[in-house]
Amino acid sequence: MKFSVKDVKQLGKAAQLVRKTQGLDQMSVASLSSNGTTFLSEFENGKPTVELGRVLRVLDSLGIAVTIDVPIEQESLSDAQRKRMSQIIDGLDL
Repeated sequence: MKFSVKDVKQLGKAAQLVRKTQGLDQMSVASLSSNGTTFLSEFENGKPTVELGRVLRVLDSLGIAVTIDVPIEQESLSDAQRKRMSQIIDGLDL
């Protein structure tokens, strides 16, 4: 299922639903994602200042894929920009 995320609370509640659907408790997901239960609870309850890197680890541990829709067309990029975008997409030379 795909949807657009509007804020941290919405993302946290979606992660919470997935966690519960998978039969996992907060302690298990916190451990799997190298986070504490306090962080996981704050994220699931929509704390607006949660750290993005830690959120990404939680989402990954739940099997939730994160994608972004970049508002530029490949054709509008110069060769150098196209090369840089490929590096970013591939996670290289960041």
